[in-house]
Amino acid sequence: MKVTGTPEAASIVRRAARDRRGSLTITIGTGCCESTAPFLYEDFWVGPDQEQVGEVAGVPVFAPEYLRRLYQGDDGVMIDVVEGVLLESFSIETEYGVRLMLRNLEGQPVPGQEPEAAGAGKVVVPAEVSALRPRGEVQIPENLRRLRMR
Repeated sequence: MKVTGTPEAASIVRRAARDRRGSLTITIGTGCCESTAPFLYEDFWVGPDQEQVGEVAGVPVFAPEYLRRLYQGDDGVMIDVVEGVLLESFSIETEYGVRLMLRNLEGQPVPGQEPEAAGAGKVVVPAEVSALRPRGEVQIPENLRRLRMR
């Protein structure tokens, strides 16, 4: 299995890398509702059956064994972005109003990855929705100041 990324996907991944301090990873096939959707995570621990199958903007892409069997050798998919689709997700790129998706090598969405299949419609995501929006000075409670969550 070989996974590549479109220039648009690479741009979003580079933006997330600038905005985040941890190590970024893209994983495919680990979502509960979007089983083959790509997810961009910070400080993610890959599962024991996952192997690196590509990279996008220097960020490794991992897939589990069941998904790698579907794409033998150099057969693969591209990671792309779809703009203005608001889906609930822990994936970092949603902070920028986009969602990662898979396309086949001909550029068509992988079945189940079409925005309409996920029940999503086109929406405009206002800047104030972003988790990275400026908030001014923040007071963190004393007991949380040294806590690091992964």
